[in-house]
Amino acid sequence: MSSNAACPACLSADVHSILSVSVAQAAQSIILPKSDPARSDRLTRHIASLWGGDRCEILKCRECGFGFAWPFVAGDAEFYNVANADVVYPRMKWEYRRTLEALRSLPTRDMTALEVGAGNGYFLDLVSPDPIRPENIHAVEYNSKSIASLERRGYRTTAADIRDPCFDDRRNAFDVVFMFQVVEHMDKVGELFERLHYLLKPNGSAFIAVPNPRRIEYQEAHGSVLDMPPNHIGRWTPGAFAALSSRTGLRLAESEVEPLDWAEFLEHDISYSHIRRTQLHPDGVSARIRSLPRSRFRRLGEAAIATMFIPSRLGSWLAAYADRKDMGGSLWVRLERA
Repeated sequence: MSSNAACPACLSADVHSILSVSVAQAAQSIILPKSDPARSDRLTRHIASLWGGDRCEILKCRECGFGFAWPFVAGDAEFYNVANADVVYPRMKWEYRRTLEALRSLPTRDMTALEVGAGNGYFLDLVSPDPIRPENIHAVEYNSKSIASLERRGYRTTAADIRDPCFDDRRNAFDVVFMFQVVEHMDKVGELFERLHYLLKPNGSAFIAVPNPRRIEYQEAHGSVLDMPPNHIGRWTPGAFAALSSRTGLRLAESEVEPLDWAEFLEHDISYSHIRRTQLHPDGVSARIRSLPRSRFRRLGEAAIATMFIPSRLGSWLAAYADRKDMGGSLWVRLERA
């Protein structure tokens, strides 16, 4: 671990390593080499260029609990173009419902809104045209097909980071900012939170959802997928949100962990533990089937193998049940401009 590592959230140097991963492991977590050798090789080489070496540490801050990749470098456009061949945006999430509930307590007359990582606009469709008119909504999105769809529905769009100069003329422009499953992908978080303060009106709110760190800890301790950089580079806690907010003119107004949905949890655990086995044993039967081209045969083969391993997951499920109050998939927070 580098001696100059410090927590990006609270700036404490009291950090320790919880995981070390290689470039090959990071690439394999996304693409099994035998499934697409050329794409796998391209991704491996690009991750190495991002890290400036062949390894990355996951560090955890003892002060605020923030977990972060070191080097703390986000995936760039090239990384996501190679890694995300097929992007699927869910139409409904728990954090959408929780945010809609919170919006009911805010004055919504002539409200202006910004969503970062708007995808296909499924959340925006829940708040527009009531209580927020589409012309008062600005969506940040990079996917060209999604941008076209958003614009057809009357939303304004920008394909740029909110920290870029193109947002310099948007000071005090928004009553609310939405960032769902976005912040965990981002580096330069001090600049990000300063920008949120800059963009928000006085008393404005930023609604943010990130993966629940307790769920990540469960997965990594019980043979499920690792939360791997450079895709996710931050493991956020309420303490980390509070610490970074306090030094950037924001404050943590609310935080809540998603209630555990057992059906969702079991489906994901069976799938994710299967994926992890393919990564650990790339020459095994599970990995060979998963490396086949997408087809009905592959789906049935993977389902059959994953089902065979269900008895081996029972002990892990008992551990999840014991910690069920903290095992939901997402952590939701509302930050308020001071």
